Amino acid sequence: MQKLNYTYDKKRFETFFDAVIAILLTILVLELRIPEGERTDGLNTCNQIILLLPKFISYLGSFLLIVGIWLDHNILLLNIHQLNKRFILLNMLFVLILSIVPFTTAFAGHHPNDAFAVSLLFINYFVMNLSYSNLYWYANRSKILPLEFFSENKATAIFSMIGILVLVVAIPLAFVNTYLSFGLGLIIFTVHLCKKR
Repeated sequence: MQKLNYTYDKKRFETFFDAVIAILLTILVLELRIPEGERTDGLNTCNQIILLLPKFISYLGSFLLIVGIWLDHNILLLNIHQLNKRFILLNMLFVLILSIVPFTTAFAGHHPNDAFAVSLLFINYFVMNLSYSNLYWYANRSKILPLEFFSENKATAIFSMIGILVLVVAIPLAFVNTYLSFGLGLIIFTVHLCKKR
């Protein structure tokens, strides 16, 4: 009789996560549509592109964030000993929050001067980052990640905490100037991609 297997396949989970990221990036770029309608009547193509700039800035911020998430998630999964059901469910909660990013990105890009729309985007980023941090916290607590991983990545953990605090600042900053919030997001996500690990 064949021995039953109740373990979760890490490779299959990685493939699933990669597919989700690919779909989200595709949905994000599909929001960059050619300007049409009454707003563009009589405008030359250069001015039409200028009309797209807020959408592009919003898209770029979310693109950088998702790329950073993919890089970090890849390292996390490479170092996990074995998946368990709770870790997978926490990842699904993270994916749920991440899957809202295309909507909040498009909403903020469509209403770049609306403080609520931009703050909603940064609230989404903030909650998503908290959910992602929870993956590390759980992996550490349940000992499915080597202790050396945390000691070697203290600088990354500190940077992540600073990044989360910057996202918190960007939320009320949108009510002062929405483009300052966008700029802050672009800076933190770019710096995140340039960090060592």
